[in-house]
Amino acid sequence: MDSRFLLEKGTGIFTGNELIVKGALENQIGTITGYPGSPLAELFDTLDINKDLFNQHGIVAQIANNEALAAARLNGSQMEGIRAIAVMKSVGLHVAADGLALGNMAGASPSGGALVVVGDDTWSEGTQVPADSRFLSKHLYMPVLEPATFQEIKDWIGYGFELSRHSRLYLTYMVTSNQADGGGSVTV
Repeated sequence: MDSRFLLEKGTGIFTGNELIVKGALENQIGTITGYPGSPLAELFDTLDINKDLFNQHGIVAQIANNEALAAARLNGSQMEGIRAIAVMKSVGLHVAADGLALGNMAGASPSGGALVVVGDDTWSEGTQVPADSRFLSKHLYMPVLEPATFQEIKDWIGYGFELSRHSRLYLTYMVTSNQADGGGSVTV
């Protein structure tokens, strides 16, 4: 287990991938799933390193077989009012689109909330095509949150859940390769 994820106050140094996990832990996440792909693949390494912490808190943190199944798990979480995140790269958002469209039409739970964390590789450095997930998100009627700083990457997870549950919409939580792979000091 990585002791930085036990910090409850103070300052810590994290990568963007790690900050998504830290933000989830700070905001009573119940489920985090998805399919690893650049630039968010390292997020799943963080989940594996901290699996005991997730188990202690009753949090389901599992890789899905593909993005469509991650969307299905996200949809199921909303039937039970669980705060949940599905993580995928921009190409995976297309794979998950049918499930996300149906889930978003049914609506996020007012006691849960659904975030779809999407990693955009704008210069095609680690994926097969450059992408801007805002266009597909608009088509799916999913508002987009785009944190700009490392502090926002962590903090806006909580705001995303609040927006999701109050609007009853799934939200796209978009980060770029530079944000996911970069890092910095944040207040926890």
